[in-house]
Formats: sequence, structure tokens, C-alpha cells
Amino acid sequence: MVRPLLAVSGLSALAVLLALVVGACSGGDRPSTSAGGTTTTALAEDLPPEVEAFLRRAAAAEGATFEASYDVLRKLGGVRSTASVIVRPDGARIEVGDLLVVVGTHPATCRLSAEACVDEVREDQLGEYGIFSRFWSTGPADALRTVVRREDDGPPVTSTRTAAGVPLECIAVPVGSSLPATSCLTPEGVFGFVDNPAVRYELTSYRVGPPPAGALDVPFLVTDDDSFFGTT
Repeated sequence: MVRPLLAVSGLSALAVLLALVVGACSGGDRPSTSAGGTTTTALAEDLPPEVEAFLRRAAAAEGATFEASYDVLRKLGGVRSTASVIVRPDGARIEVGDLLVVVGTHPATCRLSAEACVDEVREDQLGEYGIFSRFWSTGPADALRTVVRREDDGPPVTSTRTAAGVPLECIAVPVGSSLPATSCLTPEGVFGFVDNPAVRYELTSYRVGPPPAGALDVPFLVTDDDSFFGTT
């Protein structure tokens, strides 16, 4: 295994950890925004058995249909927000702050205050809040996979917790010597709690079932002029 943290300590170590976690969530393994809207990353064969079993359960989220809200804390800068999602196998709608993102056959990123959209998923805009598209599925799964591959300071630890009245199965892996990364799944394989050096989010509401009609429609005019996003 690669152990990049052996040469750094303190704030430098934290910076490396943040780069690992954010890079895993925002890199090439992100879901496509084409028809279907999802990509399933192949499970690694060199992971601890507890982690591999956990990731196999997480893969079920690709077929989940649900509505949920999350309390989100982006730790860098202390940005706190509420993210609401409507998810079905062929796409999703994410609303956080002044941002609305549609993933699927007709992808879009919209500014609610401007009532305008561009015709693609802008991960950088979601990143301002500490999340990415599919932050309830492939995003944290890839982050967990990355941390486990780069760190072997101790065995994973399993546990349980409850969020929004939903029982969660959790796994924590060591990050360095004292910063654990904890991830928890609902019975459907949806990530209901994630706490790592970059971000912490937890379910505040959760309902399994079909979304309202038109939930994944793009709500505003789509334009080529993205000046309404301002500078990021």
C-alpha cells in the first residue's frame, strides 16, 4: 500500500487527507450525466473483507428510489447547509443553498435566485457545499475505497447508529493515527451518515418510494450564459 502520510504531520497531514477524500469524490469515477445518470465503480479485490462487504451493500443504492434531507457540514471553512435529494435509478435532483442540480437524461445546474440553468452538472458548484452528485452512493464509496487503499494503520471497525429514525450499519477506518473516517448505510444501501476529514453529513429525513411526477424536470430556462453563477 502507498503510505503518503509518513512524511507529513499536523496540518500538513490533514491537508493530504482532505485531498484524498475530495479527490475520490470528485475524480473520474463520478457518475455520468448521460441517460441513466449512474455509473457503478467496480469493487476492488484487495480490500479488507469488512470493507468489501460494506461496499457491496452500498452498490444497492444505484437502484434505490427515495427522498431525503441531509444536514451537511463542509469542514473546510465551516460551511453548514441542508441538502435535499429526490432519487430514482435513472437520475436525481439535489437542492442545496441557492443551487439545484438535476442528474440524469436531461442534466442541469440551476441557480434558484436567478431562475436559470445550464445544461450540465457542475460539480464545482456542489463542491462549495462539500458534496458532489451521488454523494449518497458512489461518492462516499469511492472516498472510502481510496482511504482504505492508502492507509493500513488499523483494522476497520463496524458499528450501528440511527439517523432520522432509520437504522444504519456503519464502518470506520483509520485515517492517520487519530482521524477516523466513518460511513453508514441505510437498509437500502444509501449512505445516511458520512464523517471524514473533509465533510460530515447525516440524514434528517428519509422516505423510500416513488417521487412526485416531474420531480426530475429542469424547472427553469436553460441558457449558455452561466454568468448567474458569479465567481467561485
